Amino acid sequence: MVTYFILIEDQLGVRPTHGFIGCGDGTRYRVENAAELRSWVLDLAGQVRPARASLTVPIPVDPRPGQCRLCGMRRYCGQAWL
Repeated sequence: MVTYFILIEDQLGVRPTHGFIGCGDGTRYRVENAAELRSWVLDLAGQVRPARASLTVPIPVDPRPGQCRLCGMRRYCGQAWL
């Protein structure tokens, strides 16, 4: 919900005071747009960005001969034994 608050503020220039989460059983929960939650979400996003960037970094491997032949990830691996 807080992510939506941030998106609404960014796109529309309006900071929502609250929002509602509706559950499958019909109950609704009010969520306040609190500064602590906003700070937590932005901090979490700051942690996710470097983690996503590291997805393209190859994982160092040291396979034994024969392991690569059976590996299902062989065609994606730049370190596979031929």
